[in-house]
Amino acid sequence: MDYVFIDIDGTITDNNPEKKYPEEKLVWNNPIFGVIRDVMVEEGWNEDEAKKKIEEYADKIVWWDYPDFIAEFNLPIEKTWERIYSWHNEYKIVYKDTAELIKELYRKGKNLFIVSNNPIVGCLLNLKVAGLGDITGSKYFKRILGANILRGQKHQIELWKRAIAQIGVKPDKIVNIGDNIKEDGEIPKKAGIKKCFVIRRNELEREEDGIIIVKNALSILKYF
Repeated sequence: MDYVFIDIDGTITDNNPEKKYPEEKLVWNNPIFGVIRDVMVEEGWNEDEAKKKIEEYADKIVWWDYPDFIAEFNLPIEKTWERIYSWHNEYKIVYKDTAELIKELYRKGKNLFIVSNNPIVGCLLNLKVAGLGDITGSKYFKRILGANILRGQKHQIELWKRAIAQIGVKPDKIVNIGDNIKEDGEIPKKAGIKKCFVIRRNELEREEDGIIIVKNALSILKYF
């Protein structure tokens, strides 16, 4: 098991249950767009116009990433990134067991890849919060396979086929680690991945048809 796909949301980081971003501040149901909108307003945009322009651009680009919006609207680069970093530090929590698992697998020489519904920079922002990288990259991961590379979402088998094709080995040489039984277990298995670990912190540990449920991410180490 030398090749490992790893999820981000709910696996490495999660939304802070004790501090919820105000729903009325969301743009396109996305809090980072809300942060970008706020910077645009500070730079002189009308609030409603800023919101409209973000939504129009997101709809136009489809497989966008956050730097696209900074460039498109000529926003101050360092100021905008600092606001985005601050949002992640305030509204995200880190699962330390998963962060330690990643470091241990890296020390063992495993080839680690992020597979996520987030765009690439969205992935890197979460890795930054977890102390596993920054927006320039991560030493722990060979590739960051975000939605804008894989052109899909994890509930689609086509995304998993494209992820497998990206790393150049047969799917039976890959294992997957995530938190969603369907998206991180059942669907990747249909794409040919034989073993999937699903972290369910409030459930009993068990194995079901190649899907191994664990309560603590570090429990996965005994399989390597």
